[in-house]
Amino acid sequence: MRKILVIAVLCLCVAPAAAQQPTPVPTPAQPAMQDPKQKPASEKVGMAGNAEQELTQLTDQYIAALKGKDTAALERIWADDLTFINPGGAVFTKAQRLADIQSGANRFDSLEASDRTVRIYGDTAVMTSLTTMKGQYGGQDASGQYRVTNVFAKRGGGWQIVSLQMTPIVTPPAEKKP
Repeated sequence: MRKILVIAVLCLCVAPAAAQQPTPVPTPAQPAMQDPKQKPASEKVGMAGNAEQELTQLTDQYIAALKGKDTAALERIWADDLTFINPGGAVFTKAQRLADIQSGANRFDSLEASDRTVRIYGDTAVMTSLTTMKGQYGGQDASGQYRVTNVFAKRGGGWQIVSLQMTPIVTPPAEKKP
């Protein structure tokens, strides 16, 4: 009985120490163990390409919806928690944006995005672009060129815009010659 008691005490003392040992770090001679749920790197690249294509198509749909005042499409494209920062720095919600489009306070006679760059971070993506527009925000002329940053989140299997900021491009004044 005494031997069993000694073995039990030893097990209780050694178990916590064994549990605190660090996880072995893979070395070049020891390949890293891959999580079976994790996609191979080559498959991730393909997925990123698909996501970039999906985001580009969604952005094209977004531009068409703005020009056509298609509030049903905008309802789908904009997340419910959308944060929109207009060229003047004012912050608007999805409901405010929809109301401005429905009322005609925001109007887009022409709208084109170029120079697009997409970066994907799992279920989040950032797209920057150069946007040229002719139209108005809040009833005021807003025609010009802007650098636009869109932040997308993948929710329920589809991408939505969760944040958007427009920064006006200000042409620097011509240099004065002495």
